[in-house]
Formats: sequence, C-alpha cells, structure tokens
Amino acid sequence: MTGLAALLKKELKEQLKTYRLLIIGGVFLFFGLSTPLMLKYLPEILKLAGEDVVIEFPTPTALMSLQEYSSTLAQVGVLIAVLIAMGAIARERERGTAAMVLSKPVGRGAFVVAKLAAMSTSFIIALGVASVASYVYTVLLFGEANASGFLGLNLLLALFFIVSLSVTLLFSSLFRSQLAAGGVALAILIGQAVLSGVPWIGDFTPGALISWGTGLLSGAAPSAWTAVAASLAIVALCLYLARLSLKRKEI
Repeated sequence: MTGLAALLKKELKEQLKTYRLLIIGGVFLFFGLSTPLMLKYLPEILKLAGEDVVIEFPTPTALMSLQEYSSTLAQVGVLIAVLIAMGAIARERERGTAAMVLSKPVGRGAFVVAKLAAMSTSFIIALGVASVASYVYTVLLFGEANASGFLGLNLLLALFFIVSLSVTLLFSSLFRSQLAAGGVALAILIGQAVLSGVPWIGDFTPGALISWGTGLLSGAAPSAWTAVAASLAIVALCLYLARLSLKRKEI
C-alpha cells in the first residue's frame, strides 16, 4: 500500500473541492427531512386535490417514518453511488491524470483503496447527517422511535453503500467509458436486489442488509450476518480485481 496516506489525503481534498461531499450530504439531508414530513402531511395534501376525493390512509407512526426513510435512502443512495464512482478511475484514465499519479512511487492497490475510502467517507458523513435529521423530525412529528434499531439500520445502510461504491469502482477500472462503467454496475446492483428476494440465495446478497436493518426498527428481525460477511468479501474482491485491472491494462 505504498503512498496510501498521501493518496487518501488527495482524494479527501478532491471530495471537498468538487463539492461531492456537499452534494451527497444535501441530497441525503433532503430525503432525511422530507420523508417524515411527507408521511405526516400527505393525507392533508391529497385532500386538497378535490372535494370528492376520499382516500383512506393508515395512521402514520414513527416506525412507518423510519421504514420509509430506509427504503427511500437505499434507492437514492445506490443511484448516487453509481454516479459518483463510475468516473472515479475511468475519468482519470481518459484525462491522463491516472498515468501521472501512478508514475509516482505509489501502488495501484493504494490508488484504488484511497478512492473507495474517500468516497465512503463522504457517504458515511452524509448518512450520519441525514439520519440525525430524520430521527429528530420523526420523534417531533410522531413520538418516540427505536433509537438502537435505527442506529443498526444506518450502519447496515453504510455497508450497503460501500458495496455499491466498490462494485462501481471495479467497472470504472475495467472500462474507459464512464457510462459503460455506470451502466454495468447499476445492472449488477439491480440484479442483486432481485436475487435478494430469492430464498437461500438472498441471504448472501447485500440487499439482505436493508431487510435486516428495516426489521431492526420493529425490534424483531432475523439476523443476516451471512450478508454482512458476503458484502465485506465483495468489497475486498472488487478492490483486488480493480488493482489487478490497473496492473494489466495500459493506463
């Protein structure tokens, strides 16, 4: 991991200079705040659609608010992860900056790890801000909520986003085209979401992390440690293959 510290510092600065941290944080914060508000006031908003419109809604609760937050952020987060990571390496190869960096005494493994670590840091910070905002608004609007379960949910969401980033980063190292990298990565992430609903196979997919996290909110959820182990293995494999790809390809 030659040069990891220097590369990580460079990548973290890049996250700030390009406003990626601000953008990710802003999007996450918007959905973190808007989800409980929408759930609370949606019936009133729809009533304004017309005098004869009659729509029955279940009484919103804190549990429903946090579950909706989980579902919304998981979907939005995957899209942002693909958009952010698809050009992480492909763009630098296209512009020639990757060759400049790797011509210095730094390892290709450190190059890949630094990029994933910097992007993951932005996502974790953004997720932390959004989760606090969503939890506070949920408690204010609906009453007491399961704090420990919500913490567990966000930790699992963080791992899920890191998996999404690592998969996209791998294809960013394989393709020179950002669109190709993003398209293939998104297709694979959608595919694993479909497989997460298949018995037995779904227990080993990153999508099971979201199901476990959502279940933690109600206080009764089967654990998915196999999905955690599989997710960590996927991250490690993607980093290894991305390093191997950079080693074998012409930068």
